Amino acid sequence: MRLPAIILFPVMLSCCLSAVADNAAYIHFDGDALASGRTLWLENCEGCHGYGVAGAPIPMQADEWKQRVTKDRQVLYGHAINGFFGPDDTMMPERGGNPELSDEQVKRAVDYMVELATYYIRQQSNQSK
Repeated sequence: MRLPAIILFPVMLSCCLSAVADNAAYIHFDGDALASGRTLWLENCEGCHGYGVAGAPIPMQADEWKQRVTKDRQVLYGHAINGFFGPDDTMMPERGGNPELSDEQVKRAVDYMVELATYYIRQQSNQSK
């Protein structure tokens, strides 16, 4: 008997998320705010930003983030909270597509992603020396 995709999708997603949470590329940083941000990012943002879906910039790819991390953090928060249409038809949905997230939760996820991107930018910089 073949199960409908609507039933299988949550099961597949659950399996994938548990594997992703242990992904070494998603660095654990010190501090409760970044730990919370990591969890929120994994649950709400990683699906696009981990793989570049719809042009989402991937924090582990330093060149995609060098100009973003220099922006005022309020700009990044605004894009994540309110949504954003970027160049080349890229699109960031409001609150990552999860209307249940509070502004504070979105900001924590953004903070984690910026910290993650900054880590990889430093790694790339150190390798080029």
